[in-house]
Amino acid sequence: MTETEIEETLVRAWNGRRSDMRGAFHEATQLLPLCEISSFKKAKADCHKILGYCYWRFSDFSASMEHSLEALTYFQTTKDLRGEADTLNSLGAVYMFEKEHQKRLECNLKCLEIRKILGNPDDISGSMNNIGETYLEMGELASAKSWFEDCIAYPGSSEDSVAWARHNLGKLYYIEEDFALSETNYIESLRLSLSIDYHVLTTETYIHISQLYQHVGYYDSALEFGLKALNLAQATGAKEEQKNAYLLLSEIKERLGDVGGAFENYKWYHTLFTEIHNESNTQKLKDIQFQFELENVKKEAEIERLKTVELKSAYDQIGIQKALLEQRNKEIVESIRYAQRIQRAVLKEENYTQTHLPEHFIYYKPKDIVSGDFYWAKEKDGVLYIAAADCTGHGVPGGFLTMLGISFLNEIISKNDVVSPAQILNELRDKFIKELQLHDASNDGMDITLVSLHYDEQHETKHVTWAGAYNPLWIVRKNKSAFEGNVSASNESTKLELLEVKPDKQPIGKSDQQHDFTDHRLVIEKGDLLYLFSDGYQDQFGGENGKKLKRSGFKDLVLNLANRSMEHQLEEMDRFFENWKGDYEQVDDVCVIGIKV
Repeated sequence: MTETEIEETLVRAWNGRRSDMRGAFHEATQLLPLCEISSFKKAKADCHKILGYCYWRFSDFSASMEHSLEALTYFQTTKDLRGEADTLNSLGAVYMFEKEHQKRLECNLKCLEIRKILGNPDDISGSMNNIGETYLEMGELASAKSWFEDCIAYPGSSEDSVAWARHNLGKLYYIEEDFALSETNYIESLRLSLSIDYHVLTTETYIHISQLYQHVGYYDSALEFGLKALNLAQATGAKEEQKNAYLLLSEIKERLGDVGGAFENYKWYHTLFTEIHNESNTQKLKDIQFQFELENVKKEAEIERLKTVELKSAYDQIGIQKALLEQRNKEIVESIRYAQRIQRAVLKEENYTQTHLPEHFIYYKPKDIVSGDFYWAKEKDGVLYIAAADCTGHGVPGGFLTMLGISFLNEIISKNDVVSPAQILNELRDKFIKELQLHDASNDGMDITLVSLHYDEQHETKHVTWAGAYNPLWIVRKNKSAFEGNVSASNESTKLELLEVKPDKQPIGKSDQQHDFTDHRLVIEKGDLLYLFSDGYQDQFGGENGKKLKRSGFKDLVLNLANRSMEHQLEEMDRFFENWKGDYEQVDDVCVIGIKV
């Protein structure tokens, strides 16, 4: 691998470390010896940075500190401020778990100083919250409170930073026995964490609210939030939080006089405590195994280096093989481009976009030559059906599924009387499972958002009915407080509100628990805008820090553009996406449909 290829791999590993920590650890472990042999100093430092973060999460604080300090030395020597700040953040976390509060505070303050120079509000507010946490652990409540409030008030502070600061204020006021303010901050933290699907923080907040209500004697409410914590922890597989919830529920049920229930929950607590202890020991054995693997990788890398030297004499033969491979690849790419022409022709023929849809735009940007996303529209008996779908995978496999999806939707519409979106999704799922012979372990299928527009005799839209499989529907209208408390986002400058209608959390395909999809009948006003989309736009990495745009950023963009014409929205959506992506690779297919009623 070249140094550029290694750097790109390590950037992906760092950006994806929260969702795939073992994958990031594996990449850094595999590449570190190669970087040492090849003297790729920047890549070597990035390997140490990733390993420092991962070992902290694995609770191996000694290894975490060793790797982080190795990375920090390089970043400080080369004046790589971003690398230095990231590594200081990991070091601060190690000091937190080792109760070295003063050392953690020094790391936090230095990290904040650097992040202010770099100027990213998300990172700055995160450091503010970390400093507040350190003062909270030190028992300096006034200083902690000041930092949490600064984090909340900081311009551009991210939702997850504010949610954590509110959560920590809840803990602080609980210590001060101001239970009313503690509850207020916990509830606000819960609202924010639920809005951004931050499951770790949501579970933690459920547990703390339950503890608060138990402490003040509201045992029924304590039981309710304790059960919410347990259910979410079970859904996300968070064993540590499940264990804590079971212990809390045992205590609450004992206070309620439910001795049997208290004993049953304590048994589950003890079972999980034992499992976690055993897993911890297993993890230690795995880490030892990784050290052996590291030595083997070093040996293999040296062998590969020697092979490279030997193979230089056979370069001409390699050149012949390379030419043959290039010719074969050219033939394959030409076949895929032909598949692209077929897919575009089907989309153009099947979707009636110019003659049937109201004023609209369609932003369609495949990741590869062939796309796994598709859009679809049909009119039947005064009802216009419109969909945006995201099939499993992208490229050629995803492209085949789009063709099947379009074909199945056309078949369902043509053979039935007017049906609701939920009925269409139910039948579409049945056809995918039957025709593709899907089994329980299969991930093939699609996520989809499907709306039907119902017209009156003057061809004016009366109402819409909508259903979704994992993908939501957004409705934007002038700020009239007409959404009755269901507003998901708003924009003061444009006076617009955005309502997010939640989908069913099941795919078009096999899933553990299958139930009928849900129809949502919505009254629409003239001038409302509907947005249907796949997750490709919001999942794109980019910006100054290589982070995902996320749903909150996508909502802000939609609200900023919604007052513009459909043509202008399309142009700006493409311009923003390209600027955000920058030099990063496009991670998924993108499909966004905007419709003005």
